[in-house]
Amino acid sequence: MDETLFKFLKYMLAHHPEEFGLVPNNNGFFKIKEIFQVLIFTKKFKKVRLETLKQAFSYYYRDFFEFLEDFGLVRAREVFFSPPTPENIRQIYNFTKLWTFVKPKAWLRISIDGIWKPRQSMIPLFTSQELAQNWAKVKGALVIEVDPRKLDSKIVFNFQDSIFLVPEIPFSAMRGPKIDDKFIKKYSPPPKPPQKEPKIIPFVSPVSEEPEEEVLPYRKITHGKKKEKPWKRYQKKKAKRS
Repeated sequence: MDETLFKFLKYMLAHHPEEFGLVPNNNGFFKIKEIFQVLIFTKKFKKVRLETLKQAFSYYYRDFFEFLEDFGLVRAREVFFSPPTPENIRQIYNFTKLWTFVKPKAWLRISIDGIWKPRQSMIPLFTSQELAQNWAKVKGALVIEVDPRKLDSKIVFNFQDSIFLVPEIPFSAMRGPKIDDKFIKKYSPPPKPPQKEPKIIPFVSPVSEEPEEEVLPYRKITHGKKKEKPWKRYQKKKAKRS
């Protein structure tokens, strides 16, 4: 395996992940998919594929990295940086601008809701605009400028003085692409198709499994006496007269 790749991964994951916009989770792990995306926007190791990277962490570099293949997470066994630490919100007021990125459909939804508040993750705010632009390219997202003075979150984390993490951002604190009719038409969710009325199926009585009795033609009951026909009575009277 390439020694240059190993040195790059070790520098990124053990020393300075913040230089590439990477933030570890609470257990110090990074998403391997995001590590692969770093290789894309830095234009390093173009021939390296995601599967190759997984193989490197799981086999060739296993003495230096801990790889959780089932979860797609990896971390250096020995690190030389401090994890994100709680910070007073006033510390970020020293910056006039910060940057982040957001998907276009999310940007439209945020403009409607008036706030950006992810459910499971914190929002990264980069001190470097170039870094936000790099992530926006590989994520298919938009670069958003943030005014720190309009943030009022009580929870702020500082990672290596390069990335701040906040749980929410009001829409009034963000500046991004104009949301006009063209933007809405392109990124608004498609309308739901009208619900079809349920088809009414006529009721059909079930067919009885027992054979029905045969209906006989109507016949007057004569109690054994056969009714004599008129023409026969006439012949008998005629015979008596003669």
